[in-house]
Amino acid sequence: MSDEFKKFIDTGGKTLGEIRKTIEKMLNNTVDSVADEAVKLVPKDIREQIKLAVKDARKSSDGYYKPEKIPPRSSFPNRPQIGPTNREPIRAAYPREYVPEHMSSQDELMLDKIGEMRSLEEISDNRYITRRCTEVTMVKQGLFMEDVEDDFNRRVFCALQQPVYMAMSNSQLRTYFTWRTDVRRGKYPEIDKPYVLLYCYELLNKIGVSSAAEAFGKLLELREGCRPFAGYLNEIMPRWLKDFYVYNDITGLYPDVAQYIGASSGTARYAEEFENGNYDGKLGYLAEYSAYNIKGSIFLSDKTRPLIDGACGAALKALSDYFAERGIDIVELLCGKVRKDYSWVPFRGAVVDIGRMDGFRPLRISAAERYCIKRGESSLEVFDFSPARGFIGYLLKSVEAELRRRTKFKRYIIPNIAMLENDFRNREKLMSAVTDERFEKLIPSAVAEYCRRQGISAPEKPKRRAEESEYVREKVEIDVSKLGLIREQSDELAKKLIVEEIAASREDEIEEMSMMIAEDDFSERVADCAELSPEEPEFIAPTEQNTVFSELPAEWQDFANELTPTHLAVLKCMQSGNAVEYCRQSGIMPETVFEEINASALEKVLDVVIEGGEILPDYSAEIAKIIEAAGI
Repeated sequence: MSDEFKKFIDTGGKTLGEIRKTIEKMLNNTVDSVADEAVKLVPKDIREQIKLAVKDARKSSDGYYKPEKIPPRSSFPNRPQIGPTNREPIRAAYPREYVPEHMSSQDELMLDKIGEMRSLEEISDNRYITRRCTEVTMVKQGLFMEDVEDDFNRRVFCALQQPVYMAMSNSQLRTYFTWRTDVRRGKYPEIDKPYVLLYCYELLNKIGVSSAAEAFGKLLELREGCRPFAGYLNEIMPRWLKDFYVYNDITGLYPDVAQYIGASSGTARYAEEFENGNYDGKLGYLAEYSAYNIKGSIFLSDKTRPLIDGACGAALKALSDYFAERGIDIVELLCGKVRKDYSWVPFRGAVVDIGRMDGFRPLRISAAERYCIKRGESSLEVFDFSPARGFIGYLLKSVEAELRRRTKFKRYIIPNIAMLENDFRNREKLMSAVTDERFEKLIPSAVAEYCRRQGISAPEKPKRRAEESEYVREKVEIDVSKLGLIREQSDELAKKLIVEEIAASREDEIEEMSMMIAEDDFSERVADCAELSPEEPEFIAPTEQNTVFSELPAEWQDFANELTPTHLAVLKCMQSGNAVEYCRQSGIMPETVFEEINASALEKVLDVVIEGGEILPDYSAEIAKIIEAAGI
């Protein structure tokens, strides 16, 4: 036991197997080191001569080096041959599909044809076999099977996301060719989506047709024939048709692709209408994308809506002509512009060989869609909806302001050019156009001309008494002699109202009251006559204007002169946001002061200047000038 324990200690506690592996490793390392040392012992010039000899041996007669030959391996996988040697291997080409032993001649013919079609996917070079790309395989196999007709007695279900011939079983292919036979005869039986898509792929690759125009026509027929059960074609077919149209010149039979694709919808439809000069009936669109809330205006009603709508059309026409002179597209301001669609891929979702097409050509589909060449590559530009809301708001407010003046509406509004600054900032051409003095008068002139053509005028207001003084004087005649009769009638009326139970002491009081009534009636009538008397015209002394506000516009001067020191102090505090606190400290009601200021503004400026306890942004500049001029 002591000897065995000693051996255990000497070997480091290793087993016999571990010791054997250690020895073998030592021997291998020794052999490698010996070989390395042997190589070092060979002179360098001899090693170089050996390399040259090997290099010359690999060189062919034409001067090129032959690749190193690799001996064939016995484990190299077997590949199916290109040409079938018998019928059975072809029928079993699709994995795990049962092939019946007894078949009709049609079944045998179709299986042979399908098997031969499957072999077109592979390219064989000696013992190296590669596969063609999906698009090329699709075309080769489709052309091979383009004239095939079948009458399969079963309809096999298919749920492939991207149907191609190689992905379908024999039964699915026979189902498809049977359905395609019916379609070519003008029948469109309901079938699974992959079969419909595969037929679209064939037509897009111009398989089974004689020309691109015929393929385009059959695609249109397919969409119409499958409409009852294939609603998904309405989503994917328009883009495929447009791509096919732009890659193939078929304008001879189909000059306008938009006629067959369908009109644009949504905001793109408005872009096309605006580009064609159709500005009528656009109030709903303008109100939807306007910075000015015309829907909340008291002027807008069912009665005035047609008037506003027509005036907007006239204003848009005038603006279009004005901007066109300056090289500005008004459609871009009202709707947006077309931009490159970086996600566009020709025939997205379909298996199409672009090499089968006639070639890409720039084409304008509509105002919202066009194909073009960008940096040498084919591109699609689609409509990017981005209306200038400030510009639309200024347009609507200007139209409404002019209509209010024309119809003598009870309250006027004033549009502010500042509404355009957010949209046109850093755009020199647009800012130059809207700051021109012609622009400010453009919309009012267009609205006034529209009203004139439509025969729209303000309703006549009833004349004031001062304006009717001559007419009233002819009708009113005062007979002073009858005033005594009026007094007597008043006395009798007063006596009748006296109750018999009233004490005699109150008769004097009643008599005095009746006298007062008669005198009041007489005073009112005489006062009325004095007001209408032409001999005593009313004289109004002119109000002195404060020259401090002389640099302001006339209407703002009148407004500033109407303001009291309290009003000016409140406006000053309102700039810093503490107007309410100032009013409470001064012992006045904020709402009352605000109402007084707005009442004066309505009379002089034709609009309120305070809303929600704050100065309206449209008039903040004018209020600041008034406060500065007043020296507060």
